[in-house]
Amino acid sequence: MRMQTRICFGNFTFYVMVAHTQRLRGVVSTVDPDKHLHVLFFDIEGCSLEECEHQLRALQTKYDLSDIYILSDHEKSFHAYCFTVVPFKRYLHILCDPVLKNIDYSFIHWTVVRGEATLRTSKKKDRPRQQVVSVLYSYPVPIPEHLRELDYDTGIEKRGTSLTIINRKLKLATGRRTYGSVS
Repeated sequence: MRMQTRICFGNFTFYVMVAHTQRLRGVVSTVDPDKHLHVLFFDIEGCSLEECEHQLRALQTKYDLSDIYILSDHEKSFHAYCFTVVPFKRYLHILCDPVLKNIDYSFIHWTVVRGEATLRTSKKKDRPRQQVVSVLYSYPVPIPEHLRELDYDTGIEKRGTSLTIINRKLKLATGRRTYGSVS
């Protein structure tokens, strides 16, 4: 269950969201915050393992990346780790390469907003633990000694109901559908 309400009064907005969430643990891409250096994380959704491998292999070749480890806990959902260290701007350039047709755009958004990527390492509700499903070999590099872990909350239900009241008119949206205004 997830419900959001937003009420606008002139230049002020009151926003409330109630959602069923879960606490997860993840690891972040930053290896040297002073120099803005990162390892490469990828969140690939909505494709087969073969398509995921094809897209990541193309990146690996194009950018001369080290070995890439692909994990999964759900069909058509993959997390990939590459321990090549690059500056953040270069990471964003790689992350936004058109060859990554199935990159999760929300992952890109939050990577830009936070200035680092986060990949979940803990078990998600109603899913098994992530397992390594493939390794794309190129050349090995050591895993950084200190990757920062963090705990975060995320919604169990990604789509919800949104109530918006603007100028005394109510608009109800559920998932991707919006139901007209009511006076």
